[in-house]
Amino acid sequence: MKRYMNKWVLLGLKVIIALVWLACLWTFAAPILSEAMAGLYSSQAAMRWPYLIIMGILFLVCVEIAFAAVWRLLSLSGSGTVFTAKAMPCVNWVLGCAAIATALTVLVSLCFLISGWHDATMPAMDYYTIALVLGVAVLAEIGFMLLMVVMKGLLRAATDQSSELEQVI
Repeated sequence: MKRYMNKWVLLGLKVIIALVWLACLWTFAAPILSEAMAGLYSSQAAMRWPYLIIMGILFLVCVEIAFAAVWRLLSLSGSGTVFTAKAMPCVNWVLGCAAIATALTVLVSLCFLISGWHDATMPAMDYYTIALVLGVAVLAEIGFMLLMVVMKGLLRAATDQSSELEQVI
Protein backbone atom coordinates (compact mmCIF):
# COMPACT_ATOMS: atom_id res chain seq x y z
CA MET A 1 0.00 0.00 0.00
CA LYS A 2 1.11 3.49 -0.78
CA ARG A 3 1.59 5.89 2.10
CA TYR A 4 -0.40 9.08 1.55
CA MET A 5 0.90 11.11 4.46
CA ASN A 6 4.32 12.04 5.79
CA LYS A 7 5.05 10.13 9.01
CA TRP A 8 6.23 13.33 10.75
CA VAL A 9 2.99 15.11 9.94
CA LEU A 10 1.02 12.18 11.36
CA LEU A 11 3.20 12.11 14.47
CA GLY A 12 2.72 15.87 14.93
CA LEU A 13 -1.05 15.50 14.58
CA LYS A 14 -1.13 12.65 17.06
CA VAL A 15 0.85 14.71 19.58
CA ILE A 16 -1.55 17.65 19.13
CA ILE A 17 -4.58 15.38 19.50
CA ALA A 18 -3.11 13.84 22.65
CA LEU A 19 -2.50 17.31 24.12
CA VAL A 20 -6.01 18.49 23.24
CA TRP A 21 -7.42 15.26 24.70
CA LEU A 22 -5.56 15.98 27.94
CA ALA A 23 -6.87 19.55 27.91
CA CYS A 24 -10.40 18.17 27.57
CA LEU A 25 -10.01 16.47 30.91
CA TRP A 26 -10.93 19.81 32.50
CA THR A 27 -14.21 18.27 33.63
CA PHE A 28 -13.06 18.89 37.19
CA ALA A 29 -13.52 22.59 36.42
CA ALA A 30 -17.06 22.18 35.09
CA PRO A 31 -18.66 22.09 38.57
CA ILE A 32 -16.76 25.26 39.49
CA LEU A 33 -17.96 27.03 36.34
CA SER A 34 -21.57 25.97 36.78
CA GLU A 35 -21.48 27.03 40.44
CA ALA A 36 -20.04 30.42 39.46
CA MET A 37 -22.79 30.91 36.89
CA ALA A 38 -25.44 29.96 39.44
CA GLY A 39 -23.90 32.29 42.03
CA LEU A 40 -23.71 35.27 39.70
CA TYR A 41 -27.23 35.10 38.34
CA SER A 42 -30.20 33.98 40.38
CA SER A 43 -32.12 32.75 37.33
CA GLN A 44 -29.32 30.30 36.56
CA ALA A 45 -29.21 28.65 39.99
CA ALA A 46 -31.74 25.98 39.01
CA MET A 47 -29.79 25.29 35.82
CA ARG A 48 -26.51 24.50 37.56
CA TRP A 49 -26.84 20.73 37.35
CA PRO A 50 -28.33 20.55 33.83
CA TYR A 51 -25.49 22.75 32.53
CA LEU A 52 -22.95 20.60 34.34
CA ILE A 53 -24.34 17.31 33.05
CA ILE A 54 -25.04 18.47 29.50
CA MET A 55 -21.96 20.52 28.74
CA GLY A 56 -19.55 19.33 31.38
CA ILE A 57 -19.98 15.62 30.87
CA LEU A 58 -22.01 14.66 27.79
CA PHE A 59 -20.38 17.20 25.47
CA LEU A 60 -16.91 16.09 26.51
CA VAL A 61 -17.82 12.42 26.02
CA CYS A 62 -18.71 13.31 22.42
CA VAL A 63 -15.37 15.06 21.98
CA GLU A 64 -13.43 12.12 23.44
CA ILE A 65 -15.18 9.60 21.17
CA ALA A 66 -14.53 11.80 18.14
CA PHE A 67 -10.84 12.02 19.09
CA ALA A 68 -10.64 8.23 19.18
CA ALA A 69 -12.14 8.06 15.67
CA VAL A 70 -9.75 10.73 14.37
CA TRP A 71 -6.84 8.82 15.93
CA ARG A 72 -7.98 5.71 14.04
CA LEU A 73 -8.16 7.72 10.80
CA LEU A 74 -4.62 8.97 11.35
CA SER A 75 -3.45 5.40 11.94
CA LEU A 76 -5.16 4.27 8.73
CA SER A 77 -3.55 7.14 6.86
CA GLY A 78 -0.14 6.19 8.23
CA SER A 79 -0.54 2.59 7.12
CA GLY A 80 -1.74 3.60 3.64
CA THR A 81 -5.20 2.07 4.06
CA VAL A 82 -7.19 5.26 4.53
CA PHE A 83 -8.97 4.84 1.18
CA THR A 84 -10.67 1.61 2.19
CA ALA A 85 -14.01 0.76 3.74
CA LYS A 86 -12.27 0.72 7.15
CA ALA A 87 -12.21 4.53 7.22
CA MET A 88 -15.92 5.12 6.70
CA PRO A 89 -17.07 4.07 10.23
CA CYS A 90 -14.52 6.46 11.74
CA VAL A 91 -15.93 9.36 9.73
CA ASN A 92 -19.46 8.29 10.71
CA TRP A 93 -18.44 8.33 14.40
CA VAL A 94 -16.99 11.84 14.09
CA LEU A 95 -20.12 13.02 12.27
CA GLY A 96 -22.41 11.40 14.86
CA CYS A 97 -20.49 12.91 17.76
CA ALA A 98 -20.62 16.32 16.09
CA ALA A 99 -24.38 16.01 15.65
CA ILE A 100 -24.91 15.03 19.29
CA ALA A 101 -22.62 17.82 20.51
CA THR A 102 -24.52 20.33 18.37
CA ALA A 103 -27.84 19.13 19.78
CA LEU A 104 -26.44 19.49 23.31
CA THR A 105 -25.25 23.03 22.59
CA VAL A 106 -28.67 23.94 21.15
CA LEU A 107 -30.30 22.49 24.29
CA VAL A 108 -28.05 24.52 26.59
CA SER A 109 -28.67 27.63 24.46
CA LEU A 110 -32.42 27.23 24.68
CA CYS A 111 -32.27 26.58 28.43
CA PHE A 112 -30.16 29.70 28.92
CA LEU A 113 -32.33 31.87 26.66
CA ILE A 114 -35.50 30.83 28.49
CA SER A 115 -34.14 30.90 32.05
CA GLY A 116 -32.23 34.17 31.70
CA TRP A 117 -34.80 36.16 29.73
CA HIS A 118 -36.46 38.00 32.62
CA ASP A 119 -33.66 37.86 35.17
CA ALA A 120 -33.35 41.25 36.82
CA THR A 121 -29.95 40.35 38.31
CA MET A 122 -28.38 39.63 34.93
CA PRO A 123 -27.31 42.72 33.00
CA ALA A 124 -28.62 42.79 29.44
CA MET A 125 -25.08 42.91 28.09
CA ASP A 126 -24.19 39.66 29.88
CA TYR A 127 -27.35 37.95 28.63
CA TYR A 128 -26.79 38.96 25.01
CA THR A 129 -23.08 38.22 25.12
CA ILE A 130 -23.62 34.70 26.45
CA ALA A 131 -26.44 34.16 23.94
CA LEU A 132 -24.17 35.37 21.13
CA VAL A 133 -21.32 33.07 22.18
CA LEU A 134 -23.70 30.11 22.34
CA GLY A 135 -25.14 31.03 18.93
CA VAL A 136 -21.68 31.27 17.38
CA ALA A 137 -20.81 27.89 18.91
CA VAL A 138 -23.91 26.33 17.34
CA LEU A 139 -23.06 27.86 13.94
CA ALA A 140 -19.46 26.62 14.20
CA GLU A 141 -20.67 23.13 15.06
CA ILE A 142 -23.10 23.12 12.13
CA GLY A 143 -20.28 24.29 9.86
CA PHE A 144 -18.07 21.48 11.14
CA MET A 145 -20.81 18.92 10.48
CA LEU A 146 -21.28 20.20 6.93
CA LEU A 147 -17.52 20.03 6.39
CA MET A 148 -17.52 16.44 7.63
CA VAL A 149 -20.35 15.54 5.24
CA VAL A 150 -18.27 16.93 2.36
CA MET A 151 -15.19 15.06 3.61
CA LYS A 152 -17.22 11.87 3.87
CA GLY A 153 -18.32 12.27 0.24
CA LEU A 154 -14.72 12.86 -0.84
CA LEU A 155 -13.57 9.80 1.11
CA ARG A 156 -16.32 7.71 -0.45
CA ALA A 157 -15.31 8.86 -3.95
CA ALA A 158 -11.62 8.25 -3.28
CA THR A 159 -12.38 4.81 -1.83
CA ASP A 160 -14.45 3.87 -4.86
CA GLN A 161 -11.74 5.07 -7.25
CA SER A 162 -9.02 3.33 -5.28
CA SER A 163 -10.86 -0.01 -5.30
CA GLU A 164 -11.56 0.35 -9.05
CA LEU A 165 -7.89 1.03 -9.75
CA GLU A 166 -6.83 -1.97 -7.65
CA GLN A 167 -9.14 -4.18 -9.72
CA VAL A 168 -7.66 -2.87 -12.96
CA ILE A 169 -4.09 -3.41 -11.78
